[in-house]
Amino acid sequence: MKKTTVIVAGLAIIAAAVVAIAKVADMRKDNPEDENPIGTIKETPGLTAIFRSWGFIGDSLCSGEMECYAPGTDHVSYNDMYEYSWGMQLARLCGAEGYCYSQGGQTAKAWLETENSRTWAEARLTPKQAYVIALGVNDFYQYELGNLQMGDLSTDVDMEDYKRNADTFAGQMAGIVQRVKSIQKEAKIFVVTRPRGEEGPISYECFNDIVRGLSDFFSDVYVIDLYRYAWDYGTAEHVVANKLNGHLSAAGYLQTAYMFCTYIDWIIRHNPEDFKNVPLIGTGYMKYPDENNSAESNNEN
Repeated sequence: MKKTTVIVAGLAIIAAAVVAIAKVADMRKDNPEDENPIGTIKETPGLTAIFRSWGFIGDSLCSGEMECYAPGTDHVSYNDMYEYSWGMQLARLCGAEGYCYSQGGQTAKAWLETENSRTWAEARLTPKQAYVIALGVNDFYQYELGNLQMGDLSTDVDMEDYKRNADTFAGQMAGIVQRVKSIQKEAKIFVVTRPRGEEGPISYECFNDIVRGLSDFFSDVYVIDLYRYAWDYGTAEHVVANKLNGHLSAAGYLQTAYMFCTYIDWIIRHNPEDFKNVPLIGTGYMKYPDENNSAESNNEN
């Protein structure tokens, strides 16, 4: 009798465990944030390599900036060394063409309004298949100084004419996406949140939320959420391994390129249908028949 009771109790425990595992699986299925896209960073491009041309829009970290000193002086020098940037390293890993529409100190507003080879003035002439937009650090500094309003995507974006967007961080970031789409309608755009470890006296998450919101506002926009999933950039371990003074070292930029490749590979694997048209971007071809044209053809017959 005792033996039977033990067996029944054991079966009940197993059944309960199976139910619990099933519930956890369902939670993970319904809650994608439970999976860390960069929990294991690969040193290969993976599916990121399906793109053959890249545009990188950002500030000093997007520009491979090296913070160093000239001989015989203690005056710090900031040098944009684009060949070391995470963007150009990502492009090399993929065997693709890439260009950095970025420079040290860049803000979203300056990117839109300044006329040089690293801003919209150049980007509008050279459409790419894919873009990474990593701005906000210098914008947030202007916000702290009282020179910039954060804004709201729901009120500051004119979907018909980006020139009428509000002059806020929300309006400017949306304006960058809109301009990219105006020259390459089907381009895949990856927007990046600011990572942990660089917080100031005011929470930066309000700016990150605007960046995340861009993927809800526009098609073909995907979030690389470094704040939620990347390492803490303020830890001593990260500083020793990946930083040169206040910016990244060559190794740090390469590690960031690996991280972006891993994250983008994860996005593509979880949204395969979205990326079937990558070879067709900018060609005028479509991955499936045009339903409107097919309907007209059928009516003619």
